Amino acid sequence: MMCVVMLCSESPSCSMDVCMLEEDLPQMDGTCDACEPDEAESALWMCVRCRFAFCSSHADAHTQSTAHTLQPYSSAEADTHSAEPQAAALPPDGRRETVSVERLKCRDHGQEGALYCKHDQRIICVLCAVQGEHRGHQIITLREAYLWQKSKEGIDLLEQTHEISERIKAKWASPDMSMEELEAYVNQQFDELQRLVRLEEWRVLHLVDLKEAFLTAQAAEKISEISAHTQTLQEEMDSITHTLQQMEQVEEDGGAPAALLAPLLARREEDAGGRAVRNTYKHTHTHSTKTGHTPAGYERVLQVEKREQQMISVDTDMISVNVS
Repeated sequence: MMCVVMLCSESPSCSMDVCMLEEDLPQMDGTCDACEPDEAESALWMCVRCRFAFCSSHADAHTQSTAHTLQPYSSAEADTHSAEPQAAALPPDGRRETVSVERLKCRDHGQEGALYCKHDQRIICVLCAVQGEHRGHQIITLREAYLWQKSKEGIDLLEQTHEISERIKAKWASPDMSMEELEAYVNQQFDELQRLVRLEEWRVLHLVDLKEAFLTAQAAEKISEISAHTQTLQEEMDSITHTLQQMEQVEEDGGAPAALLAPLLARREEDAGGRAVRNTYKHTHTHSTKTGHTPAGYERVLQVEKREQQMISVDTDMISVNVS
C-alpha cells in the first residue's frame, strides 16, 4: 500500500513531502485506498484535496489527522472527470436529469428504497438493512432522514465567496508574494470554492431524493390501504347481493326470507361502520316501492339502519378524507 503524507496547503510556504504526478494518483476502483489490497472495503468517502478514497473507519481517521472535508465517494468520483465529458453527458438543453423512482431503487436488490442508512447517508431497501452491507448500521425511516438532513445547516456560498475574495485581495497586496505563488494561491482558493459548491449541490440534491423517496413510499402505502378497503367493500357487496337474491327467490316461492337475513344482520350489527346495512336498506326501499309492502324480516333491517345512520355518515366522511 502506498502512503502519502501531505502537509497543510493553506499557505504558499507549505509543501508536500512526496510529490506525485497526475498519473501516479490512485485509480478509482471503488475500494478504500487506505485498506490492505486483499482486504479493501468499499469506498464511501473521498478527499478531493488528496484524491484518496476511504471506507468509513479510514475516513474518520483521515479527517481527524488532516482536518480535510470529505464528500461522498460517488459524487467525488464524478467530479474528477474533465468538464468536457460532463458537458457531453448533459441533455441538449443543459438541464440535469430529474429525480425519478428508478433512481431511488436499490442497485443491489432492485427494490424501491424504503429505509435510510444514517451511517452511510444512503437510501436503502429492506434487504440491505437485514442482510446487506448496511446490516448493523443505524437505520431510520425516509421521513426521519429527510427531516434530519433538512435540519443540517447548509453552506453559505455567498459568504464563502466573499471570504475567499478578501483573502485573495490580501495576498495580492502583499509585497512578499511572487507571481507564481499568487497564481498558485488563487487556484487553490477557487478549488476550495468549487469543492464547497459541490458539497452544497450534493446536499440539496440528496434532500430532493429523500423527499421524493418518502413521498413515494407514503403514497404507495395509502394506495395499498385504499385497495384493501375497496376489496373488503366489494366482498361485502357480493355477499349482500347473493343473500338478497336468495331472499327474493324464497319470497317468490312463498316463503319468508327472515331465516336467510338473520346471519347477515348478526354480522352487520357487529360492524361499526354499518356500510352493508345501508346497502341492504337501499335494496329494501326499492323492493317496498315496487310491491307496496315490506316483506317479513325486513323490519329489523330498517331498525338497524335508523340506529346506525349517524355512524354510517361519519364512516363515509372518513373514507372520503382517506381517498383525497
